[in-house]
Amino acid sequence: MEKLIVEKPIDLKSFISKSLNISKTKSKNLIDTKNIFVNGKRVWIATYKLQKGDIVEIPEIKKEVKKTTIISQNNILYEDDFIIAIDKPAFIVSESKRDSVEDQLRKLKGKNIKAIHRLDKETTGILLFAKSFSIFERFKKLWEEKNIKKEYIAISHKKAEFKKKIINFPIDNKYAKSEVFTIKTNKFYSLFKINIKTGRKHQIRIHLSKIGHPIIGDKDYGYKYIDDPILKSVKRQLLHSSTLSFFHPYLKKKVIINSPIPKDFKEFLRKVNLL
Repeated sequence: MEKLIVEKPIDLKSFISKSLNISKTKSKNLIDTKNIFVNGKRVWIATYKLQKGDIVEIPEIKKEVKKTTIISQNNILYEDDFIIAIDKPAFIVSESKRDSVEDQLRKLKGKNIKAIHRLDKETTGILLFAKSFSIFERFKKLWEEKNIKKEYIAISHKKAEFKKKIINFPIDNKYAKSEVFTIKTNKFYSLFKINIKTGRKHQIRIHLSKIGHPIIGDKDYGYKYIDDPILKSVKRQLLHSSTLSFFHPYLKKKVIINSPIPKDFKEFLRKVNLL
C-alpha cells in the first residue's frame, strides 16, 4: 500500500488521478475495487471530500488494472453430458454480463450453457452450469427443493468460542438458515466451514457478521476501520464455495464436486498462523 498525504481539500477521484498520473476513469475504477483507505477507513465514494492532512492508502496500481479473467478448460472441475462445474476465480461475475463466467463458457462449450446458480463477484469456488434450458429447469428444481448440499469455507475476524452454531436470522424478511462449524482459530481469527440450508443473497456474509465474525475482506458487512497492513492487503472477501453434492437426476447417482483452497486463502492463513 502506498501512503499519500493530502495537501489541500480535493475529491478522492481527482486526488488519486493527480497523485498517480492516471485518468479519472482509471482512478474511479481503482476506487470501485473498495481497496482505498482514508485515515484507516475503507472508502469507495469517488466524490468523497478529502481534507488537508488526510492520509490516503492506495494499493499497487499494477495489481488493480482492470482485465478480463480467462475461463478455460483448466477451470472445469466436473463435466458430464448434462452439466459443467467451474472453479470460479475471484473478481468475475457469474452470469448475464459480457466476459462473465457464463459468457465465456458459452464460447467454450456452446451457446445453450446456462448458470444454475450464482456466486458473488469476489467469491471463489464451485459454480454449476446446465447444458440446455430443460436441464437447467430440472436442476433449478433440485435447488428449490433444497436437494443440493452447499458447503463453503470462510476466514473471519475474532476467535470463535463455539464448535457449531445454527443461524436463523432472516434476510430481506425471508427465512434463512446457516450451519457454521469452527475448523481452527487463534486469538484474532477463525476458519469456518458453513453449510447453507437456504440461498439468500449475501447469506453467509450477513450471518457471520450478525454473530460478530465478519469475513476478512468483506467491504459491505465487515469492519470499516482497519489498521493491520495484513488486512489492508486483502483484496476480496475470503469466502470460497468448496463442495457441492447432490443426487444426479439424469445419471441416477450421487455426485460430489470439490474445489481446492485458493492461493490467497492459503497465503492469509499462513500469514496469521492458521494453516
